[in-house]
Amino acid sequence: MMPLVQGYVRKMSHKGLSPVSYFWESATYNEADKKDLTAKESTSESPVESWIGKKITLSTNDEIRCLHCGKKTKKSFSQGYCFTCFTNLSETDLCILRPETCHFHKGTCREPEWGKTNCFKKHTVYFANSSGLKVGITKENPVSNRWVDQGAKFGIPILEVESRRDAGILEHYLSQFLPDKTTWQKMVTGDPPNIDLVREANKFLNHLEKNEFLSPPDSKSKLVWNRLDLSGGVTEIQYPIDSYPEKIKSLKLTKETPITDTLVGIKGQYLLFVSGVVNIRSLSGLWIEVST
Repeated sequence: MMPLVQGYVRKMSHKGLSPVSYFWESATYNEADKKDLTAKESTSESPVESWIGKKITLSTNDEIRCLHCGKKTKKSFSQGYCFTCFTNLSETDLCILRPETCHFHKGTCREPEWGKTNCFKKHTVYFANSSGLKVGITKENPVSNRWVDQGAKFGIPILEVESRRDAGILEHYLSQFLPDKTTWQKMVTGDPPNIDLVREANKFLNHLEKNEFLSPPDSKSKLVWNRLDLSGGVTEIQYPIDSYPEKIKSLKLTKETPITDTLVGIKGQYLLFVSGVVNIRSLSGLWIEVST
């Protein structure tokens, strides 16, 4: 077999929207020096979509290295972290998944400086259509980077706030009326049903304007948000897909069970094969070789 890429997988980075082009990101370490845990990052020279139409093999030795500290770990927590980093880093705290629970103002942030840099900056609340209408938040610029990661076909930014906490409060409120997660099984089946995102955005923005929100929630400070101009319309994203899987199944990769199949497409962080799909993000930190 001819290796295409190998190393401890990070993610698939991407660029462009029509269509999206993907690149495999991984890391290697100096195995001779057990004290040197500095990761040597690398990005595939050829795009991942160049593998589409070919029978490829994903294999692993089951070794996992923490995305943050580089130490080997028997089990991955929060998609690629060792237990120590998982329990100590701000980026793996519960408030990252549920930003409305931010506790920075209580003085209990795991890493206050990290919080200031990453959480207390402008965030966007958006609507997207990946497996149907959903609400989400992101600090990424452009916002479309987030839509690509989740496999959204269409997206539109609807409002801006000054912190992740504020974005989370509004997202949490809107999640009472519409989903805040993508149903991956529907996302890898085909294009989602058509939804008028501009109409839905205006409807919910008008609803938000009739309410008052506090931030932090247990304070008397009014949450300020800025409604965005929707005249720019909806962004449409094209993914490199020849066809969709015949079976909607999550394929499990282990040392004993390598995956060999024809790659038929890429969507979000999923590799689409004839017999099922592989979520690359869920394998973060795992040593993987991809070969033909």
